[in-house]
Amino acid sequence: MAIVSIVKTNGNVEEGVRKAVELAGGIDIEPGASILIKPNLSCAKPSGSGLVTSVEVISAMVKLVKEMGGKPLVGDLPIAGWDPKETYKITGVKKATEDAGGQFIDFSKDQPVTIQIPDAVKLKSVKLVRTALTADAIISLPVLKAHFFTGLTLCIKNLKGLTLQDQRTKIHVLGLYDPIIDLFSALKSKVIFGLVDGTVGCESIRPSGPYYGPTEGKPIKLDTLIAGKDIVAVDSVAAVTAGIKPKSMKLLQIAYERGLGEIEDIEVRGEKIKPHKLKQTLFGRIMGSLNSLWTSKIANPITHPLVKRLFGPQVQSLRSVEKELQEVVPSRIVLAGECDNCGICVKSCGIGNIKLGKNGPIIGDKCIVCLICVEVCPKAALAVKRVEEVSA
Repeated sequence: MAIVSIVKTNGNVEEGVRKAVELAGGIDIEPGASILIKPNLSCAKPSGSGLVTSVEVISAMVKLVKEMGGKPLVGDLPIAGWDPKETYKITGVKKATEDAGGQFIDFSKDQPVTIQIPDAVKLKSVKLVRTALTADAIISLPVLKAHFFTGLTLCIKNLKGLTLQDQRTKIHVLGLYDPIIDLFSALKSKVIFGLVDGTVGCESIRPSGPYYGPTEGKPIKLDTLIAGKDIVAVDSVAAVTAGIKPKSMKLLQIAYERGLGEIEDIEVRGEKIKPHKLKQTLFGRIMGSLNSLWTSKIANPITHPLVKRLFGPQVQSLRSVEKELQEVVPSRIVLAGECDNCGICVKSCGIGNIKLGKNGPIIGDKCIVCLICVEVCPKAALAVKRVEEVSA
């Protein structure tokens, strides 16, 4: 059974965050572990607008992680078209993070790493910011807001901000729902906690900004925090508080069907759920229908020119994305030099796929080819070889 807490802030956000974490069973943090706190910084809008995670919530989580012995890192990339530097300035996230004792990571300057996702349904490979893989764990910290494609933007969808901006349209044209869950499945072992910032949420979301993203809406004061270790369960409870049945949200249904989390067997601690249905605009509903047409194999060739005109030149057609994914050549990490069994590669593997044997590292069958173990090896003993080279 998953445990999810609901807390009212009552004017004290920091105390509310602490209480929400405590009621949810705490956060499992190893001493000295680097913890990436991933807020929603989708656009250059101020804290308290309901469109980005409140800096008060971010600051409270940074302080809490630090007190627990972790090294708090904070980072996100806005949606395509929004300047990261301007976004970080207007949201106030950098100052809030550093004032609280954390380290802010400018994801626009972070090194990109392409990973392959084992058993992906749609998203076979994707470019992520390096910190998403080098951090020991991730805490998803979204704001509670409506979305014209997914109904709501919560903990799971918030992970999309770990991909590079040029990857976002690829995720959308592949159908959005399965690709996001593919991404979540690749990062699940790292995601140790989720907290939804409902201090100020946002409804009546409408397209605006450089590429008509969900960056305008009506802020609504809710003074609510929702938290837990199972982010599927957290998103499910948040959905109910927003007047939406979890099973009616495709993201949650797919995550549940793939065994990535719970949407029914949940113990809710703290406040009782009092649904407040978030409103949606007519244009928002139209955008949702347009997305269904754009991701259809039959309709994509027809709708793609319109979508590209609306959302910008970075938009890719479904055919080009599928071709790109088919051309991905699987690789393997192999021991190509002398190993002194230092174990650095074992510690660097974010998915726990490396074990140390008598003759060096043993690479498991769930490698996502992030290449971090190759880069950190002090002896340069690890190398990448294509599958056909290995077989030859």
